[in-house]
Amino acid sequence: MTLLNFLPAALAGIAMLAVALFGLLAPSGDGDARVAAIFPPWWTARDVMASLDGSDTVILREGIAPSVLLVASPTPGLAQRLRAAGALLTIDPTAAAGCLGLSSPTARG
Repeated sequence: MTLLNFLPAALAGIAMLAVALFGLLAPSGDGDARVAAIFPPWWTARDVMASLDGSDTVILREGIAPSVLLVASPTPGLAQRLRAAGALLTIDPTAAAGCLGLSSPTARG
């Protein structure tokens, strides 16, 4: 037996973990008021802005790259509109705040 015999099982395990992770990070669906959108990393900020034109979104914050944004919308279906605009992923910003550089500013007393 070689390590290559375990490759299909390892790949299946990685795929299952990825699906579970994306399921945990998916937007809650209750209004989708705020969503973190991840656009293709090779897109410039101008490309992202052009894709959002007419999508009824407000950009709240940029993430660790110009292709990662925290956006909001008063209109339901935000995640679907973002994916139609070219977003590769739309995730719950609370669940992924630290990974995407979208953490909330600390309160000052």
